[in-house]
Amino acid sequence: MAVLLLTASLLATGHVFFVMAASESLARSKGTAALAAQNLLESLSSSYQQNPLLADLDWGGHGPKLEVVVNPVDGSVLNRYSIAWEVHPVPDPRAGKALDAKLVTVRVNPVLAGGALNSKPGMNKILNVSTILGLREQ
Repeated sequence: MAVLLLTASLLATGHVFFVMAASESLARSKGTAALAAQNLLESLSSSYQQNPLLADLDWGGHGPKLEVVVNPVDGSVLNRYSIAWEVHPVPDPRAGKALDAKLVTVRVNPVLAGGALNSKPGMNKILNVSTILGLREQ
């Protein structure tokens, strides 16, 4: 009976270690995906302040572009992302008013080395982040 109990507890411990490693990997992946999205939004915001008519801020979809996150210690690849963004007008519910603003939504997808989507259930998540650039009345 003791051997059976010991075997069951060792199997359960192995599963717990696997889940812990997976959630650490997922947390790192989500964190670097959020940084990639934030960097693009900051870049687009800066571009909007300099020139709102820039091609990257035209209405519609843009990208994708590939972003690679590397380990600063040994240079190994930690994550690869495909980053795309969409730009839409911001609706104003007030009659006769128009906002000189753009709604930007960034979508970050994990990808493999060749650029194919990396879809491992429970491990890789797609991240969407939106912001509004502008907000001046016309």
